[in-house]
Amino acid sequence: MAGSTLKPGTGKELKRLFAMLTSAIGETLGSLVGRELSVRPLEPEIIDAEGLVAQLERASAVARGALDKEFAGRSLLTLVEVPDAIAMSGMLMMTPEHVINQHRAKGALDGEDAEAFSELGNVLYSGLGNVLRDNLGNADVRMQDQGIVKPGFDQDGILGEGPLVVAPFKLKVADYPESAGYLVIDLATAEAWNKAPLESKSGAVVAAVEGGDAPGAALAGLRPDDDGIETIPAAPIRGKLAAFVQQTEVFRVLRRSCRRVGLELRRHGRGEIPNPAAHRGEIVLLDIPATEERRFEWCRRVKEFGLDTKVVLLLHHPSRGVVTQAFLSKADTILGFPCEELQLSQKLEALLADLPVQTPDS
Repeated sequence: MAGSTLKPGTGKELKRLFAMLTSAIGETLGSLVGRELSVRPLEPEIIDAEGLVAQLERASAVARGALDKEFAGRSLLTLVEVPDAIAMSGMLMMTPEHVINQHRAKGALDGEDAEAFSELGNVLYSGLGNVLRDNLGNADVRMQDQGIVKPGFDQDGILGEGPLVVAPFKLKVADYPESAGYLVIDLATAEAWNKAPLESKSGAVVAAVEGGDAPGAALAGLRPDDDGIETIPAAPIRGKLAAFVQQTEVFRVLRRSCRRVGLELRRHGRGEIPNPAAHRGEIVLLDIPATEERRFEWCRRVKEFGLDTKVVLLLHHPSRGVVTQAFLSKADTILGFPCEELQLSQKLEALLADLPVQTPDS
């Protein structure tokens, strides 16, 4: 999906907030590395992850921030081109300039540079959190993790699914050439920050989101003609489901089930780990491919945090040993995958009966 800038007259509040966030990037990181950083904001766009990576000119380092309070469970991401991430990391460590240039030429953010970039992210999101608290009140953000996206390729799915709103900016670090960066949030969060719906100039993305009558369609990334999903009656939203899935076919079945039973669906990145505190009163679904036994431990941590969170495990290779691990992890529902959509819907319906009634805004 190609990006489209916001229609004139819409997005006023969001543009103002993005301008303050980009300004905070320059002030926070410039102060930290002790060098001049200039950040020049550009016009926000509505786009999806595939469209965003398609327009990248170079590999970019991603610092993913976990939003908190009213926006718990969602993300604010900052993308900067890898050479600039290396340069700022080197400056933080007081690396000699000729060594920084060698690392920039190598083009790999690893070793001490990767560790320093994580520290940059911690301080950056502290500064961005100040902006959010001052302007939104019940909102905050902290550094969660980091990754790399390349032109046309998001291997770890760190950008997530569904429509995104990005705030492009131009970044100039000291005497290095100006480069491209982005702030990224999901469309639902962007509209909440804007305090009004957003519309692109082309109208194409908004039509895709608003064309379906299912509540929560923007979060699930549904489209009217996608896999016949519009043939399923959209039940009123009764709860929320956080999906930590690795395979597209799982998500395809899952979103049909969520539409049928009335669950607001949020897909998390492939490398993201569930935060038990962020999913209280929700359903968490984990698919378990081969060699992903660590996800049983994720399930156990979620269940030990509180009984008001329900966990579904989808086992791709349900051997006796794997099923035993699933039971020991205290999952509420265990299914083998592939499974029929109606079978999954019945299991989700049963879990919903034990959860308090929710609305998309609760």
